[in-house]
Amino acid sequence: GIRSEIIRKRASTPDKDFVVVIKPSEECTYKNVVDILDEMSINVAKRYALVDISPVEFNLIKITEAQKK
Repeated sequence: GIRSEIIRKRASTPDKDFVVVIKPSEECTYKNVVDILDEMSINVAKRYALVDISPVEFNLIKITEAQKK
């Protein structure tokens, strides 16, 4: 899940350069956002940003999800 990805990225990135960008889509629920913010706290990710997802990024996610099916 996301925790293992955060741990993996953190291990390969110097602390001063480690930043997580969180881009919830319109399909995202309030609980999803709270859960990811909890992960930031659990993993002591001190630098993160909550920003809007662009239409291009959203379309890329949809394409990727369709390929997994």
